[in-house]
Amino acid sequence: MHSILRRYPLPMLFIVAFCAVSGVYAYGLGPAQQRLVVANTATNLANLRNDPLGTMIASAFVAEAAPWMWVAFAIVGLFPVAHRFGNVRTLVLVGAAQVVGTLISEGLLAWRISTGAMPTSARYLDDVGPSYVIASALVATILYGAEPLMRTARHGHWLFDRIPSRWWRIGAAVGLAFLAPHLFNRLDRLDVAAVGHVVAMLVGAGVGLLFARRERTSAGSGGAGPRTELAPAPAFSEA
Repeated sequence: MHSILRRYPLPMLFIVAFCAVSGVYAYGLGPAQQRLVVANTATNLANLRNDPLGTMIASAFVAEAAPWMWVAFAIVGLFPVAHRFGNVRTLVLVGAAQVVGTLISEGLLAWRISTGAMPTSARYLDDVGPSYVIASALVATILYGAEPLMRTARHGHWLFDRIPSRWWRIGAAVGLAFLAPHLFNRLDRLDVAAVGHVVAMLVGAGVGLLFARRERTSAGSGGAGPRTELAPAPAFSEA
């Protein structure tokens, strides 16, 4: 456990924080208090206007239903991405997915309100949960796997030595398929959450592609990036 925390602090801290918030929300608060938490952390137009950054961060740690399900998906999505790209780049990837997914989906809603297609009460929609973060991580795992082009001394870990990259990809694909009915529900009606999920997944794919191309460029040029310092053991190709 100490080794995993030391090498993958971002996934571990996210999961621990999410479990702590979920535990307090589910077992420590009454219905009225739960409603207040959701109202104050939802990434709706009203909250984004008052505190955009705080709202987008807090929202990712509040789940109204089945919070423990998200922990399993976070493991399958976040750990492989952190192993492949590193903790800082993983933070950039999921952070960008959360921010861009929120801004575009809520921006579209604001436009629809302005045209009369949606009522003004839609400014106060309840939209909380880690789904933007986890959906983007699952997509990145499916597309780019858990292993970099070259194994490095800095990022090698027994967990990924014993479980090949292809199994992380398969697990992420199964998780995404399981979540699909929830993620894309009412997409044809431009539902805020559904639009946000699509955007978050596209951002995860796009940012992951940028990182993967940078790896290839660094490996090809012999640059001293975070993924180019090879271990004495022979390198192997991604599974």
